[in-house]
Amino acid sequence: MIYLHQFLCCIDLRIGAIAVGIAHIVFDLIGLIFVGIFGESGVPDLCHKLFIVFMIIHIASAAFLIYASMKLLPRYMLFYILCTMIQAMTMIILIISDIILRIWYPVIIIYVLMLIICLYFWLVSYSFYAALGGPIFI
Repeated sequence: MIYLHQFLCCIDLRIGAIAVGIAHIVFDLIGLIFVGIFGESGVPDLCHKLFIVFMIIHIASAAFLIYASMKLLPRYMLFYILCTMIQAMTMIILIISDIILRIWYPVIIIYVLMLIICLYFWLVSYSFYAALGGPIFI
């Protein structure tokens, strides 16, 4: 398993985990607004409603990550680590389905970039979790 020792090659993992939590909250809020405004012409269907629910859960998990990073409590980081793993897996499924359906290719490129950022954020939080002595499960 790959572990990071610093965030962005020069920042302590604790500060990096806090920054990851804040960034994910901001990104999730932007995603919620975007889906709320543009998803199904402002009237979300079941798929968009599930997306909105998951994003709210992910915002809560990012808040747990920020709290856990400030108080150095690895057990509170697990919620974020698991939610982000689920988010990455669903993004992979989304990318594959968009490739199969031949959705607009710039959108697929944006999804791939989002997946890479999501995986890096997960790796930062998991590395800090392992550095705090949390039980390593991968």
